[in-house]
Amino acid sequence: MIAHLREIFKYRELLFNLIRRDLKVKYRGSILGFFWSLLNPILMTLVYSFVFSRVIRAGIEDFAVFFISVLLPWNLLANSVNGGVNSVVGNSALIRKIYFPREILPLSVVFSNLANFLLELLALFVFLLIRGYPFYLMLYLLPVVLVIELILVIGITLLAASLNVFFRDIQHLVGVLMMVWFFGTPIIYPLSMVPQEFHLLMILNPMTVLAILYRNIFYNVNYPDLLQFPSPVSISISVAISLFLFVLGYWLFKRLELRFAEEV
Repeated sequence: MIAHLREIFKYRELLFNLIRRDLKVKYRGSILGFFWSLLNPILMTLVYSFVFSRVIRAGIEDFAVFFISVLLPWNLLANSVNGGVNSVVGNSALIRKIYFPREILPLSVVFSNLANFLLELLALFVFLLIRGYPFYLMLYLLPVVLVIELILVIGITLLAASLNVFFRDIQHLVGVLMMVWFFGTPIIYPLSMVPQEFHLLMILNPMTVLAILYRNIFYNVNYPDLLQFPSPVSISISVAISLFLFVLGYWLFKRLELRFAEEV
């Protein structure tokens, strides 16, 4: 693993170039540029806020902040996996032409989405300050939570990218699975709304603990009665599953990469 990290560092310029390419391609020819990445979560927040506040009347205080505080981290995961699944197949010419650590391809997708996420967080900070949310009181948790999420995101993206080389149906399956995962994560609802018999299943979802922690930082800090910290066992399970998926994803990717040039 250390040797692989050193090799990635050796090819860091290629990684940075791929990240820049991904960001340029995403906003090429666009007048609004980066603001399009803000528009999608804003529109989703407006729609869900209307449905849950006006139609369903779920009784969630300030649903917009409740929702977007977890939607942005979710988008980091979803956009990385949805974009990363084709990262190897979509760069077949580059793979055949030169040698480089193949994991740079999915990693470039993850880190370009991370760059977007960090910019979105800055916009969220401004929004929360205007609304009077004291999110800065718990901001010290953000780096820890983000690192855990990145471990999870990289692992799943490596899995999806490597499997898609040999089974092209994976790219179609990923979209469906991510939609199911979205509704199986407490993003549009609090964990307290989930029946007790499903709590174990929810805890086995590593995004559940991360969603609760993100919501504590950005939303619950304004409503002290809602502050809830997952149990040490729940956090340990989430971290363990994230690490397992990271190791599995990296192991499978390195095992299969020698056959990538033949298959793409």
